[in-house]
Parts: sequence; C-alpha cells; structure tokens
Amino acid sequence: MNRQAFAAILGMAALAIVLVGCAGDATSGKPGGDAKPADRYRCFNPTFMRGFQTPNDNTLIVESDDNQAYELTMAGPCFGLDESFAIGIRSRGGMSEVCDPFDADIVFRDNTMGERRECHVMTMRHLTGDEAAKYITPRKSAGSSSSSSSSSAH
Repeated sequence: MNRQAFAAILGMAALAIVLVGCAGDATSGKPGGDAKPADRYRCFNPTFMRGFQTPNDNTLIVESDDNQAYELTMAGPCFGLDESFAIGIRSRGGMSEVCDPFDADIVFRDNTMGERRECHVMTMRHLTGDEAAKYITPRKSAGSSSSSSSSSAH
C-alpha cells in the first residue's frame, strides 16, 4: 500500500470517529450532548469567606459571603483541622479566586500541638440545594428585630 492510499484510509477513519461522536450527541436530544450549563458559582474568593465548618479531618465546608457553600476535600487526613478555630486559604497560583482544587492550600494552627499546619486540597465542589442549606447561615434582614425569647431550665 502506498502512502497516499494509507493517508486516505487514515483520514476516512478519523472522519468516521467524529461522525459517530456527533451521532451520539444528536440522539441525546440535548445540544452538546450531556454538557451541563456553566455554574456561575463554581469559584469563590477566600477574601469574602463568611465562615467554615469541618465535619472531619479531611473535609472543609466554606461559606462564601454571597450565601454559597463549597466542599473542599483534603488530599489525606489533615489532623487538627476539625478542632481549629480559624483557617486561611492560600492561593497556589496567585489568583484571587479558587476555582479548582489545585488553586489553594488550607493553612491553620493545630490547637492541640500549637503548630502551623498546611493541607493540600484534592477535590472541590459547589454545594447546591438541600446539601448546601445545612451549611449556610441565614442573614438577618436590616429591618427585622429579634423578638424571640429564650428560656432555660434551672
């Protein structure tokens, strides 16, 4: 087989692969196949972090100032994270926003040992719906007053 025939066969094979891929997208009934719309809250700026929760030693839930919640999972156990009173999120790439797990490291002081610790983020995801609701603190409206009374048993 000569080079021209081989190149023609290779080109036809590549075209067939592309057409099969397009046919799969066309049968799904959605433009672009299974592509999801872009999440406008995919990123957060740690400067505007309102709070955090640590369900365990390798998970950190960050609450942003715009009422969004993000779950950051550490690369391994980050001992002392769940007992820390304060954390810092340090950018790895010099960017102000954290959009991907490799954009940031978690820095905190281990309260038991008194040492500064650092943990690498392995996964990051924006929480939505009921999953996010349990981590988001409702804001008080400017016009509302606190009229609830508390009672305690003696």
